[in-house]
Formats: sequence, structure tokens, C-alpha cells
Amino acid sequence: MGQQRTILSIRKETRQMFKKLNKMKIGARLKKSFRQIILIFGILSALVVVIMLYTINNYGTILDNYAYPQGDIAMAMNESAEVRAASRGIVGYDSDSLIESMKEQHEQAVKSFEEYLEKIRPTMITKEGTACMDAIDKAWAEYKEVDAKVIEVGATTDTAKSLQAQQMMTDEAAPKYQALDDALQKLMSLNISLGNAKRAQLRTVMIAALTIIIIVIAVSTIYSNSLSVAISKSIEKPLNELKDRFITFAEGDIDSPLPTVESEDEIKELVSGVSAMSDRIRVIIKDSGRMLNEMSEGNFAIDTECEEVYTGAFTDLLTGIRKMNEEIDTTVRGVDDASGQVLTGSTNLAEAAQSLAEGATDQAASVEEMQATINELTSGIKTTAEELGTAYDEAYKYAEIAEGSRGDMEVLVQAMSRINETSEKIGAIITQIEDIASQTNLLSLNASIEAARAGEAGKGFAVVADQIRNLAEQSAKSAVDSKALIEAAIHEVGDGNMYAEKASTSLREVVDGIQAIADSAKKIKEISIEQADSMEQVEATAERIAEVVQNNSAAAQETSATSEELTAQATTLSGMVSVFKLRQ
Repeated sequence: MGQQRTILSIRKETRQMFKKLNKMKIGARLKKSFRQIILIFGILSALVVVIMLYTINNYGTILDNYAYPQGDIAMAMNESAEVRAASRGIVGYDSDSLIESMKEQHEQAVKSFEEYLEKIRPTMITKEGTACMDAIDKAWAEYKEVDAKVIEVGATTDTAKSLQAQQMMTDEAAPKYQALDDALQKLMSLNISLGNAKRAQLRTVMIAALTIIIIVIAVSTIYSNSLSVAISKSIEKPLNELKDRFITFAEGDIDSPLPTVESEDEIKELVSGVSAMSDRIRVIIKDSGRMLNEMSEGNFAIDTECEEVYTGAFTDLLTGIRKMNEEIDTTVRGVDDASGQVLTGSTNLAEAAQSLAEGATDQAASVEEMQATINELTSGIKTTAEELGTAYDEAYKYAEIAEGSRGDMEVLVQAMSRINETSEKIGAIITQIEDIASQTNLLSLNASIEAARAGEAGKGFAVVADQIRNLAEQSAKSAVDSKALIEAAIHEVGDGNMYAEKASTSLREVVDGIQAIADSAKKIKEISIEQADSMEQVEATAERIAEVVQNNSAAAQETSATSEELTAQATTLSGMVSVFKLRQ
């Protein structure tokens, strides 16, 4: 119930304050509201910071004076145990080296224990803690004194002294150590209990602080929410109503009233300005609608009835309507003039198209005749090329045959040259035979003379000599006859060789001439083929020309039909333009 009364009270105060804010401008209203909200959250933030600082400080105290010292106390208890263990080792070992090692450990443990006591001492801020530290100092001093005596007696390898020292540890040192350990345990328990109490106290403070913060946040939230809702409604409601009116205005509703605003702020000024604007727009729309309706009915001899409302950017609207009126008026006049020109031009176009169609028909006939002539020329050139190809093949064949004959003739000339050389050699041999026959005849003559001198005894030799002379004479005569024949043969062979060389030269010229004729026939064939290809291209061009002529003829016919349609449309257009009432 108390919370509900608080909330109702806050809301009542908020409404009263909003009535005052509603008379302010929106900017001043928002600034004042934000300043109040910022002040509330500033106070809340300061409260949170104070609580956080208090909490951090107390947690630091707990850690420094209770949590950390507990660890130091535990370490001190551990070092005290190390001191006692080192003392036992000194008394128990029978080796000098081990005894010295244990002495060093004993001294280090004593030093560490006293250092931990000095770390613990500043954290004992209570009377109980100080009393515990005094008890520890006293117990440590008593134990340290007895421990020194034990080490003095037992730090030896003498068994008797070791046993004496062990007995001292049991009877004197053990109670002192127990008192020291009890004091340390008491300090640990005291530190733990004090730390727990401090932590419980801090927890209680934290709970109370959080409760206060939650209450402040709740109150601030309720107040801020009420204030923000009231301000947003004072702005949002008239703006939404104005937005809805703008939507209907955009949809064409220019007669409905604008929403009523009770506040004395910019929204009321906005509504007043929009109302004046809507009145002006209403007049402009009705006036411009009237002019456009008149023009839509063909009446362009009109103008505005309230030129004074067309101010600012609306002058462009009036200027645009007037310009459109003038442009349409001019266009209609131009269309009327153009329709007459189109009518005249279409008539002329029809006549020209008809003439073009007739000329295209004549051209088509001429192109067909030219195409037939080109076909005949192409066939003749192809036939000529084929004949020239045959002539080239024949000439090339005969040239090869003549070339073979010329080769045989050259072989014949070479053979006759060899025969001539052989005949000359035979002539030389016959000359030698004549010389031998002459000498043989001379020898036979000498033999006859010698046989005559021999008388009867030389008759047989004379007969032989006569026979030899007869043979020599016959040989000489045969040699002379052979020589005459060979010389005649050599002369004939020389003449034949000369004629063979002339024939070979003539054959060479004939072969060269046939080859030249064959080459010329080949070139003429190639030229004829090229001419045939060119004539085929000309024929293709003539075909394309024929197609173009046919297309021209068709286009001329279409143009003639189009001109007739233009004539009809121009007549219709002239009739349509006559219904408009144009400006004077």
C-alpha cells in the first residue's frame, strides 16, 4: 500500500509539473526534463560511487589485516616446526658435517620465523591481536633460550652429551615449544574470527546500500518514465494527427480541417502555418483545375482568376500552365498547317512513287537482259579457258618430246665427233702402212738386185723378192684406196656433224618456242579464269541490282499506298483541329 501511494504521489506531481511544461517551447521543455533526469541519475551515480569506494576500502582492510596475515601466521607456524626439527637433527646426528649443515638450517629457520612475526605485527590492530603477539613474543623468547642450551650441549659427536641434550629437549624445550605453538594457534583463530565478523558487517552494509540504490532507481525510473511519456504524448499526439491530416491532404482531401493543438509550442505554430498553406493551395488547385478543364474541352482562350495567390514557387505553376496553353495553342495551329502540307505532299509523293515503280520495272527488264549477256560471256570465257588449258597441256607434251629429240641429236653429234676422231686415227695408220709398203718395196728392189748379183743361186730369193714387191705394191695401192675412202668418209662425217649441230640448234629453238607458247597459253588460261570469276562477281552484282530494283519497285508501291493513307489521315486531322477554340 505504501509503495502504491508513493507511485500515485509521484505521478500526480509529474502531471502538475507537465501542465507547466506544456506552456513552454519544445526545446525548453525537453531541456528542463533532461536536466531533471540527469540530476536524478547524477545523485544515483554519486551514491553508487560512494558505496563502491566504501566497499573497496573495507575489502582492502579485510585482505590486508585478516586474509593475508593468516597465510603469514601459517608460514610462521611452519618455520617454528622447522626450527625444532633442525634442533633435533643437531642433537641426533653423529657427523660433524651433518651437524654443521643442520646448524645452518636452524639459523635460517629462526631468521625466517622472526621475519614472519615482523610481517604479522603491523596487522594486529585490535587489543586481542596485540595481546596474542605479546604472548607469542614471550613464548618464543623462552623457547629460544632453552633451544640454545640444548644445541650448546648436543652439537657434538659425543653420545653421552647427545643423550643429555635429547633429555633436555623432552623435559624443558617441549613444553616451551607447545606454549609457542598454542599462542600461534590462538592468533590464527582470533584472526579468522575477526575477519569473518568484518566480512559479515560489510555484507550487511552492502545489502542495505543495494536496497537504497534499488529504491532510488525505482523512484527515478517511475518519475523519468512518467515524465517521458507525458512529454512524448504532448509531441507525438498532435504530430500523429497532423501526419494523418497530411496523408488525407496528399490523397486529395483539401477541405477537411486541421487538428486542434492546446500547447503553446512549435507544433501549434506549425499547424497555423500549415492551415494557411492549405487554404492557399486549395484556391490554387481549384483555379488551376478550372483552367485545365477548359483546355481539356478545347478552349485555350482562358487565364487565371486569382493571380495574387500564385506567389513563390506557385508562380512556376501558373507560368507552366500559361506556357502549356500557349504551346498547345501553337501546336494545334502548327498541326492544322502541317495537315494541309501533308495532304499536298502525300499527293506529290503518290505521283513520284508511281513514276518510281514504273522506272523500277524498266530497270528490272534491263538488268535481266544484262544478266543474260553476262551469263553468255561467262560461259564463253570458261570455254576459252578450258581450250587454252588443253593447248597448254599439248604444247607442254610436244615440248617434252622435242626436248628428248634434241637430246638424241646431241648424242648423235657426239657419236659423229667420235667417228671423225676414229677416222683420223685410221688415216694415220694407213699413212704408216703406206710408209711400210714403200720401205718393203724398196727392200724387195734391193733384194732383187742382190739376187741378180748372186746369179743362179739367188733365183729363189729373187722370186720371193718379186712376191714381196707385188704385195708391197698391192698394200700401197690398198692403203691409197683406203685413205681416199676414209678421207671421203671423214669429209662426209664432218658435213653430217655440221648439219647435226645446226639441227640440234634448230631443235633447241623449237623447244624454247614451244615452251614459250605453253607458258603463254597457261597465262592466258589463268587470265581467262580470273575474267570468268570477275564475270561471275559481275553476275552476282547484277542479281543484287535486280533484287534492289525489285525492292525499290515494292517500296515505291508501299510508298504510294502510304501516301494515300497520309492523305486520308491529313484530312481527318484537319477535321479534328477545327474543333479547337484558339487564342486570338
